[in-house]
Amino acid sequence: MNEEGPSGGILGRIVAPPPEQGVPASPVDVLLVDGDAAFRGRVAALLRRSAHTVVEVASAVEGLEAVRRGCAPRLLVVGLEGISPDGRGDLAALRDDPACAGASLLAVTRIGGDSPPGLRSTATLFKPLDAQELVEAVRRLCGTLGP
Repeated sequence: MNEEGPSGGILGRIVAPPPEQGVPASPVDVLLVDGDAAFRGRVAALLRRSAHTVVEVASAVEGLEAVRRGCAPRLLVVGLEGISPDGRGDLAALRDDPACAGASLLAVTRIGGDSPPGLRSTATLFKPLDAQELVEAVRRLCGTLGP
């Protein structure tokens, strides 16, 4: 919508710089990375009901895009099911990104699953997940669980 002043010109325009130009990071509790959309949706809904802010992505590459757009997570929750060797490298790159420097990492896998080398997970939960156990782990790792 243009509003014209007495001289017929536009009164003002808001111009926002792209995130790469120094927009401050937006803190979120959880960056959830999992290729299974149904699983990701259930976990995100559970965490949001528990008063956590969640950004959902399907891959580590999408996670890198989110942090480069300004997402600064306290916790990475990463599903390890079916990750390719390239995906493992992408997860390591996400873990090492400066926006994730202070973030803990919660790996989610099937019993007997293995954590990608170099990922430095803080904790691991095994599927099938217990909702209460997941929420408590996220609260502890985000620092939002009281004494």
